[in-house]
Amino acid sequence: MTYRPLGTARVSLVAAVGTVAVLGLSTPALADDAEDDYQQPPGYEAPAVPDIDANAPGLMLGDGATLAEPRVLDIKFITEDLGTAADPPPNSGGNNEDPPADPDPEPDPAPGTGGGEQREERTGGQHKFTLQTDVVFGKNSDEISEESRAALAEVAAAIDEYQPEQVNVFGFTDNLGSYENGVTLSANRARNTQTVLLELIEDPSGISFNVRGYSEDYPLYDNETEEGRQKNRRVEISWPSGN
Repeated sequence: MTYRPLGTARVSLVAAVGTVAVLGLSTPALADDAEDDYQQPPGYEAPAVPDIDANAPGLMLGDGATLAEPRVLDIKFITEDLGTAADPPPNSGGNNEDPPADPDPEPDPAPGTGGGEQREERTGGQHKFTLQTDVVFGKNSDEISEESRAALAEVAAAIDEYQPEQVNVFGFTDNLGSYENGVTLSANRARNTQTVLLELIEDPSGISFNVRGYSEDYPLYDNETEEGRQKNRRVEISWPSGN
């Protein structure tokens, strides 16, 4: 049997007609399908495109074989902590939380009580934790409570495991209140998050931190709803995964 090369620089792996299709590789997914408008903040560096040997034996077709229709799937692993039925997120429909009486830029849950969401994403080029600031900080506060340090301990453990050379710590607010106040608040929250991570990471000496606050810029959800504003109030901690 002889082989001939596929001859393509960007390869979507598929099997010959009549066989089972193999999952393809493409640009890593960076947001949910419903979040197509999401833009990475300034300072984010996209992972390098991997080198592919088009002449590799595993990418050859046998004599007489033809390609099936290509099907490219992004691969993403997501872990979310959504709280429990007994302790729902603030303003999520639970009976133990009344809506705010005035349009403050922040809700008023007690920090560190598990009343919010922690999200972990692992794609082909990035490892990212997203922490709802309602969990880590108090209302209009940039101070991290001792109880809230547990939310960052998991992030620190992941950094210890993967040992990245650069870690991004980005703070975001909703669109309530002034933009300038949001810049200050989000930057201070990002900076204080970095300070706690430095205390929790076993050896941070080889890590370069990129710490920024973006106020209401780069929302992931609709700022016209309370649920959307709550999810937009967040701190993102990410680093290139390199695979």
